[in-house]
Amino acid sequence: MDAARDEVALTDIAACFEGIIPAEIATASADGVPNVTHLSRVHMVDDDHVALSNQFFSKTTQNLAENPRACVCLIDPLTYESYKLVLQYERTERRGVLFDRMRRDIDAIAALTGMSGVFKLRSADIYRVISIESVVAAVHESTS
Repeated sequence: MDAARDEVALTDIAACFEGIIPAEIATASADGVPNVTHLSRVHMVDDDHVALSNQFFSKTTQNLAENPRACVCLIDPLTYESYKLVLQYERTERRGVLFDRMRRDIDAIAALTGMSGVFKLRSADIYRVISIESVVAAVHESTS
């Protein structure tokens, strides 16, 4: 693992996985055309993996088939610190304990936002975390 990964662990940014502030995922096609979209849920699977909720990922899924790398931006809801995770897609789960847990989370979000019936979890996509980097957002930069 690289130095950035050694400095920040998934457990250090656990608040980012509470689903309070939606994350963003960026992928690119094989020829470099980017796609960015919001995620309803990012779940910490273990010290080296995260699961992303896949609901409306047609372009993201297509990009990952061509180029299995992704970048996810997370924000800590308590401190507003931002983190960039570079990920390697590994697999998709459509059943099991992790999928059921994420489906319950998505169903709760759908009920709260009036999107029940539309907002359905298609899969839990599992990624290996390659690096984690703390990102200084413009809102945190010093103006002096």
